Amino acid sequence: MGRCYRAGNSHPLCRSVAMITPEIDILLATYNGATFLDEQLQSLAAQDFANWRLIVRDDGSSDTTLAMVENFASHVSQPVEIVRDSETGLGASRNFGRILQRSTAPYFAFCDQDDVWLPHKLSTMRSAIRSAEERAGGQVPVLSHCDLEVVDEKLRLIAPSFRRFSKLRTPHPGEEGRYLMMQNYVTGCAMMGNAVLREKSLPIPDVAMMHDWWLALVAAGTGELVEVGEPLIRYRQHGRNTLGAKSAGLRTYVTRFATRPAKELTRGRAIVARTRAQAVIFADRFDDQADPELVSLLRAYGRTSGQSFFKRKGFVLRNRLFAQDIIRIAAMALVI
Repeated sequence: MGRCYRAGNSHPLCRSVAMITPEIDILLATYNGATFLDEQLQSLAAQDFANWRLIVRDDGSSDTTLAMVENFASHVSQPVEIVRDSETGLGASRNFGRILQRSTAPYFAFCDQDDVWLPHKLSTMRSAIRSAEERAGGQVPVLSHCDLEVVDEKLRLIAPSFRRFSKLRTPHPGEEGRYLMMQNYVTGCAMMGNAVLREKSLPIPDVAMMHDWWLALVAAGTGELVEVGEPLIRYRQHGRNTLGAKSAGLRTYVTRFATRPAKELTRGRAIVARTRAQAVIFADRFDDQADPELVSLLRAYGRTSGQSFFKRKGFVLRNRLFAQDIIRIAAMALVI
């Protein structure tokens, strides 16, 4: 269960906060994050858009993470809800999925425990998503996503653009779903979604690669993905990130396969197997809602697991999967 941390729900301040319906739910998943959490919380308090609620779920921290959240809650005017249940060790993706189920605001934004948001992150992302809603209509799933600054533990700049650093290419308009079939380019902490997207995406299937990948695929297949070009987050790299930023050029892939071929092939096959499963469950769930061509492609991709070597490679060539990101897709095509 969750509750408002304002000296108890009966406190007048808590009642007055509860009367204000938050427009954005900030969804923060934590686990032993005390080292960097305070800077992230302070960056939330410094947002120039103030009508938000913070929903936090901890995954079993043994440090002072929860105490820090409760202390923060006692000093901000926005409502803070801590979700408490008996489960621990869910991992980042399932933890975020649980918090998303608690969200009820018109918009939601995932939040990592170790980053720092620039003061205009919420307002900029909100403007982008509202503009898309005005164009597409209010019942269309919309997801906006921004770039990130890559920084070290002390917030010193490593790279001004996560996209350029990671060599992520933005798909051509209309090709987002095809790209997301095998490769995610939307970072969870850099996205904002609307309530329609939330309702369509839940429950996040267990076979989904990650929560952010699943939501991006749902938005691409049934609604709109909106890219905000500027970096709005300082994306901290400290060696304990669940995923983190990695340079991913041709040399990186060649080095990996040359130095540890068996490990990379095993890893690649596992990724492909999960992307196939994700593709099939998306096609089944949104068969009558998503673009028929995309649904057909995702089903065909799912069937490649039982096909011969040459049919699997033919699928990659026939569907021009190299067109979007030749280096990453080429690496995955080795194990399809």
